[in-house]
Amino acid sequence: MNDAERIFTGSRTQRAEPELPAPLEPQLRENGQYLPSEAMQNAVEVALLLGQPLLLTGEPGTGKTTVAAALAHERFGGHFLEMQVKSTSGRDDLLYRIDELARFRDAQPGRTQRPLIDYIEFRPLGEAILRACDPQTPLLHRSGRELHADEKFLDDVFGAARPRRVPVVGDLLPEARDWTGPTRYVVLIDEIDKAPRDMPNDLLEEFDRMAFAIPEADLRVKPQKDAKRPIVIVTSNSEKSLPDAFLRRCAFHHIAFPEDDLELTAIVRSRLGKLRIERLGDLLELFRLWRAKLQRRPGTAELLQWLELAGTSDSIAAARSRRDMEKPLERLVHVIAKQEADLTSARSILEDWASA
Repeated sequence: MNDAERIFTGSRTQRAEPELPAPLEPQLRENGQYLPSEAMQNAVEVALLLGQPLLLTGEPGTGKTTVAAALAHERFGGHFLEMQVKSTSGRDDLLYRIDELARFRDAQPGRTQRPLIDYIEFRPLGEAILRACDPQTPLLHRSGRELHADEKFLDDVFGAARPRRVPVVGDLLPEARDWTGPTRYVVLIDEIDKAPRDMPNDLLEEFDRMAFAIPEADLRVKPQKDAKRPIVIVTSNSEKSLPDAFLRRCAFHHIAFPEDDLELTAIVRSRLGKLRIERLGDLLELFRLWRAKLQRRPGTAELLQWLELAGTSDSIAAARSRRDMEKPLERLVHVIAKQEADLTSARSILEDWASA
């Protein structure tokens, strides 16, 4: 970021809108740009063999959310669904959602009440379980018994004009015209530790059997025994502990920040592609100083963002010494320090590094 690229000039004269680069974060999340460690590869293989979700922990910015997209891209044809967990999220937010407001509106005089299925939206885990089935897999009653073609409640769910047969899984996703057979999806459940404490325990049956009920429709989805179980990746920033019953049903891996410079350099090269970064060794040394001394340690995401900006700086590219790099790097310190005290410390660490 050179002086000529500054957005604020201190002048009251109206200037043309500056050309801004594309946001970096979506680029870093692109498929195929994740370099897994051997330990991560082992954890994924264990989860696949056990048919269990893989729980990933680690500092924010260590690439937990990238694992699922990369796995889907490399091994499962790009079949990927994700959910960002919120403080209000519950079990059904992962499985399905019923638009009760639309149902209430259509129940008013003069409006047409549609079948219940028209108001159901399947969420990531629910859709992945459905797509793991053959579309012709029969649905069950919520109690687990087999259905017949003539149950009255089925007219309410699928409409009076429905085919007079036992409903099948494919009837739940009529718009999925590309769905011709069982398909394995990778599902990301991101930051589950944000959810209410009971939410993970509410998913035990779904994780064990990869089946679920829709009580409002009196239906149950139960894949066949040989169905392709979805691959579930669950991330946590460890803001609060997860229930033991939930942990027992997961494989586990903790993503640590790379301690080896060769590994860190390989990650940088894989994620930032052909970007030329001058004096990368010096920059990594400075970053490790910041990680060691700042109150809030910057993670891999901050490192990549910082290096992306440094790699596009003409001043840094032309620098002959650390002292030459100090001023342009000081302009980028806001990527690294996220607290007031850390801003001061980061500048002081930078000054000492440049003087060494």
